[in-house]
Amino acid sequence: MSSLKYIVLLALFFSAASRMPAATASTDTRIDFSSLDSTHPFKVYGTLYLPENASGRCPAVVMVHGTMGIDSRGTLYRVPLLNAGIAVFEVDFKDGIYKSPIDRPKIDTFLPLAFAALKELRKVPSIDPGRIGIMGFSLGGAITLSTALDENRKAWMGDEKGFAAHAGFYPVAKAFIPKIESGGVLTGAPIIIFYGTDDSYGDGDQVPQLKSLLQTKFKFDLTTYEYAGATHGFNLNAPSITYFDPAAKHMRGHMAYDAQATDDSLPKLVDFMRKNLVVK
Repeated sequence: MSSLKYIVLLALFFSAASRMPAATASTDTRIDFSSLDSTHPFKVYGTLYLPENASGRCPAVVMVHGTMGIDSRGTLYRVPLLNAGIAVFEVDFKDGIYKSPIDRPKIDTFLPLAFAALKELRKVPSIDPGRIGIMGFSLGGAITLSTALDENRKAWMGDEKGFAAHAGFYPVAKAFIPKIESGGVLTGAPIIIFYGTDDSYGDGDQVPQLKSLLQTKFKFDLTTYEYAGATHGFNLNAPSITYFDPAAKHMRGHMAYDAQATDDSLPKLVDFMRKNLVVK
């Protein structure tokens, strides 16, 4: 099948998946901002959702989508986070930057965007600047892991602290492992990863390897939840699909919904954020 046909199928797949369920009541505000990288000053935006009846400064999470953009996974996790008293800043790092897996930039391109989102949140009076985490799906998960490297924090934040917690869903760990092996150092903020054993990008093998590597090198306890038989995108409620992606094994990605894994991940993600963002 041609690459064009794969892209068309993938677009139809995510169009069906973007039918989002109704969210809990919240205050939402669009925030436009630019990349911190002056050589590639991409202009992007995010929607900030505040918990209903929030009083005082509340913790927040930057939420980063997968390759095909914002979809129903955002609402799925946003609702329980808001109910737990955690604001959500759901960003769009696709519009105006790339269109598909074929022209998707490297992860490093997105880091000055992720840290720019952190800086923007710290300007919001209702957000506690010291209690901001980040989470993401697939591409967003890879971005989430990369923001946990101290060299990346220093490059874009200088002396400012980075994210207080990191949560990655099937984050394509194979791209992160070499950074640690070549001398990369973590910021020390807690990290959690959710993945399936049948992930077409290799996380079934690579996440356990990363967990062992971080324990050996830094005595760092990476929290992981493995779902037997689950695939990449296990929490996207849509028909299963196989598609073209140069980053996947044999350039063939595969996604299939797993209700049990999804249901299990929801409270675990919220508990992780509540604990590490010190929700009162």
